[in-house]
Amino acid sequence: MRATWDAAAASPEQHALLVGPPETALRELDDLFGRLGADPRGGTCVEVGCGPGRMTRHLAERFERVVAVDVSPEMLRLARAEVDAPNVELLLVPGSTLEGVEDRVADVVVCYLVLQHLPRRDVALQYLREFARVLAPDGEAFVQLPVLRGARGRSWRAARAAVAPLLRSRRLTRQPAYRGVRLTEHELARGLRAAGLRAVVRTEEDRSPYRYAREVFLRLERA
Repeated sequence: MRATWDAAAASPEQHALLVGPPETALRELDDLFGRLGADPRGGTCVEVGCGPGRMTRHLAERFERVVAVDVSPEMLRLARAEVDAPNVELLLVPGSTLEGVEDRVADVVVCYLVLQHLPRRDVALQYLREFARVLAPDGEAFVQLPVLRGARGRSWRAARAAVAPLLRSRRLTRQPAYRGVRLTEHELARGLRAAGLRAVVRTEEDRSPYRYAREVFLRLERA
């Protein structure tokens, strides 16, 4: 994961794609909160997968403290160049956990365009447990992820997993840590229960850039 995202940070083409116009990041952040019926402000926000800091700067305007974490040192280097707000702490994490983030510190967790890039189901499910660990007792997590549809989605995922190693592509966007994994509805529900989380609001869109998936937006709290 670290090597893949360090390479993405070093690629001018990928960097431009990941950063995008500042207004796009603000619109996506406002949409995430708005569709989930919230306007959180103040307190501590943990941003999971901050990348080059495109949303971080806007989170810094909402919250007293932002802990922005990423698996990639190169992404964090880009974020330091983009975000100079004094209330932002950039933190390198291992990739499978949010190690370094205190227990029960987050009034808000934000995870957007991240879970679909994790290479394995167990890592994605571990992130849900980590959200629960770092959430304050009254905290909420705002999460976006694509969820596979039915039997066709599961069959497609299995076929892709079998074929992908045979392709041996060196293209960055074909690497497992970039292409990521999609959870099924059953896996997501089971993962939330195991993490001790429940969805207080859920919205979804049938349109998704990922085959056989729908885009799901969750507002989570401790169960």
